Amino acid sequence: MDETLLDRQGRITPRTLRAVRRCMEAGALFSLSSGRMLEAMREQAKEIGVNAPMIMFNGAMIYDMAAEKTLFQRAIPADTARKICRMAEEMNLYIQTYPGEGYFCPERIDLTFSYEKRIRVQAQEVHMPLSKWVSQDAVKLLALGHDAQEIQQAMARFKEAFPQGVNFMCSHPTYLEIVAQGIDKGQAMDELAKAAGVDRAETLAFGDGQNDIPMLLAAGTGYAMADSAAAKIEGVRIAPPFHEDGVAQVLEDLLDQGLIGRG
Repeated sequence: MDETLLDRQGRITPRTLRAVRRCMEAGALFSLSSGRMLEAMREQAKEIGVNAPMIMFNGAMIYDMAAEKTLFQRAIPADTARKICRMAEEMNLYIQTYPGEGYFCPERIDLTFSYEKRIRVQAQEVHMPLSKWVSQDAVKLLALGHDAQEIQQAMARFKEAFPQGVNFMCSHPTYLEIVAQGIDKGQAMDELAKAAGVDRAETLAFGDGQNDIPMLLAAGTGYAMADSAAAKIEGVRIAPPFHEDGVAQVLEDLLDQGLIGRG
């Protein structure tokens, strides 16, 4: 969603909205796929009128908003989540936990405020280290850094300490996403396509971040936004930049060619 479907203000432009709705009118199924939780996706999903379940938490959950039902969920066991939080605390690294509804932090700081502004959902403070507070499995953990170097160094240390059981990826240069082992957007998209009876060759995906790469490679056609981290890998096509309605431009072209929708 961020720096792919949404503009710099976190909104869906009129052009993009028209293109997406044209796709659905042509018979296509449209889903949102994000590291975000439902509360941070609901507004955009309603505006679009998505007609398929959504992928959330980088693939750790698939949720059908129309039926108000979770179709798939895999979480990090609470004991492992506490150990990860303890290690983050030892590195003086800010971290948040997502049990499935809402998200929680030790205290709200500058990193919290900038993140809240981006997703438009406020964190809940627990006023203690998360290593002491966490009692539920974590659908996702998210470490936020002040710069990319801090996050890259932290990811290397986490991967060494936790070689199994969890998966680490970046959705943004300063966001380290942590989910259960085997979880990514690619496997979630594959599950979603199977459930909808759609052949993988008929799937189309857009993305920009490292966490989008498995999805772009798993799709029949994957488009990385120009000048993004995902655009550096082989096996994907390049869409115009998000700030130039890149998603809309590609969809409009495919619609004009009659390549989107069910015959």
